[in-house]
Amino acid sequence: MSDARRIRVLLVDHVSKVLGGAEVNILELLAHPGVREHWDVTVACAPDSPLARAIDPLGWPRRDHAFAPALNELRVVGRRFSPMAKIRAWQELNRATNRLKVLATDLRPDVLLSCTNKDHFAAGAAALALSIPSAWWVNDILSSDFFGWPVRRAFVSRARRLQPHLAAVSEFGRAALLKEGVPASAVRTVHNGIPLDRYQRDSKRPLRAFLKVAEGVPLIGIVGRLTPWKGQDIFLRIAQQWAQQGRPGHFAIIGGAFNEDAPFEAHLHDFVRLHGLADRVHFVPFQPNIVSTISSLDALIHASTKPEPFGRVLIEAMAVGVPVLGARAGGVPEIITDNVDGALVPAGDVAGYVRTLTRLFSDPEVSARWTAAGSRTVRERFGMHRVFEDWHTLLAEAVAD
Repeated sequence: MSDARRIRVLLVDHVSKVLGGAEVNILELLAHPGVREHWDVTVACAPDSPLARAIDPLGWPRRDHAFAPALNELRVVGRRFSPMAKIRAWQELNRATNRLKVLATDLRPDVLLSCTNKDHFAAGAAALALSIPSAWWVNDILSSDFFGWPVRRAFVSRARRLQPHLAAVSEFGRAALLKEGVPASAVRTVHNGIPLDRYQRDSKRPLRAFLKVAEGVPLIGIVGRLTPWKGQDIFLRIAQQWAQQGRPGHFAIIGGAFNEDAPFEAHLHDFVRLHGLADRVHFVPFQPNIVSTISSLDALIHASTKPEPFGRVLIEAMAVGVPVLGARAGGVPEIITDNVDGALVPAGDVAGYVRTLTRLFSDPEVSARWTAAGSRTVRERFGMHRVFEDWHTLLAEAVAD
């Protein structure tokens, strides 16, 4: 498609309570100069949501889009729900689809771009009814690790019927979609990225001062939502073994839990107390300045026990020169090349993480080599310019079809 006319995009994301990884990716894409030059974007999102508040300074117009509690509060990842809940959710999905049809009729976009599974279903149906192409930004792994069979079947049946253009955030995620039955011709991979100019190392390393960790003492961190599959319990077992071996070091768990994961967060605190780790392990809430926070670390551990769709925190750490150890699963091996720009460890292998940390801190050349190569990897493969080019190509093709 020629750039003679800007692509009119209606971007749909209903998330109302948090600014998750998908929403951060949206904001960074919308801030890219290429988007401003080649797209006209209207964002349909929940009013007074974190996403809405973050969109306003970017200057993009906003329209209200939200689900009633029957659908908004129905979490399909790893959850069971009653037949009545399914009926109420289905009814709200139909109502949301109709609201999006009215909105799209008013705005007349060239393409609808949706960013969550619930939004895919509503926006995809609205787009089909109005003969508008749709694109689905698939931020999840469609597999039994995360979704029950009914949800996976519903996703595939709608993908076949609504015929959107799908973008998975990793080759692993794309392979999962194909395995479930989504046509290969409908799916491509668009790896996430970061705005490189914002990821400059903070030499002040403020988290170390806040935690009173002296320079020269390793500070090892894990960053992300506190939930069982993210592996914070694995991280604590690494800290336990490290302490048992008499090695110096502090461990920071950076993030918070959603309400349903409060028992898991309590379990983590209990583990620290019962194993005498309170002087080594620190619980740090989500930090607004992630660059300064990660810059304070001497190593970042990714310990997810289920396949990660991508692994954004890894490229953030690599960009600021922090060595990374990632679980060898999901999209992570598409970011890290083992022993080149980081380390890959079998998911859940506590002893493997400890051995790798021991090597990292006992050989300064390893750390220097990984950090230099990691920075190069991010610059060459995970900048926002490449992300924009990939998405512009996808949307232009969708409009041209």
